[in-house]
Amino acid sequence: MNREIEPLLNALNETPRLLSELIDEIDPELYKAKIIKDKWSIHEHATHIAVGDIYGFQKRLKMFSHKEKPTFKPLSGDNFDDLFFLNLDLKKTLGDFFEIRRKTVELAKMFSLNDWSKQAVHPEYKTYTPYIMLRHLLMHDHNHLYKIEDMGLGIR
Repeated sequence: MNREIEPLLNALNETPRLLSELIDEIDPELYKAKIIKDKWSIHEHATHIAVGDIYGFQKRLKMFSHKEKPTFKPLSGDNFDDLFFLNLDLKKTLGDFFEIRRKTVELAKMFSLNDWSKQAVHPEYKTYTPYIMLRHLLMHDHNHLYKIEDMGLGIR
């Protein structure tokens, strides 16, 4: 495995722990509260992070490994029913996230050097490789983690 990939995969492995610790620090009465009008709640952000790999990133990793130049459509939380993330059981979903993310990282670890150099077609990116996709996943995780922390621990 490329040594540039390993630190990224290690960081991705940490997200379930960070998310669980963060949620545990927040008053449960705030989980489903609409702290910012017309925006997601803490619960929605947390469950979105926890299941995102299943609905997009694991599928994309498989496509990268099986196709020479896969084509992807943008992923969006808007593709789900309005209450989808809110209706997920928070504690169960957070518990499941450890295995979900482990599987994502294991799929990436199975890549050959050739797989890491593959280019995909993505309408939102000029260049889209497995590394860029996984780096995007990490930034996506941390974007939502920040929002959760700000809503749950921020001073109002």
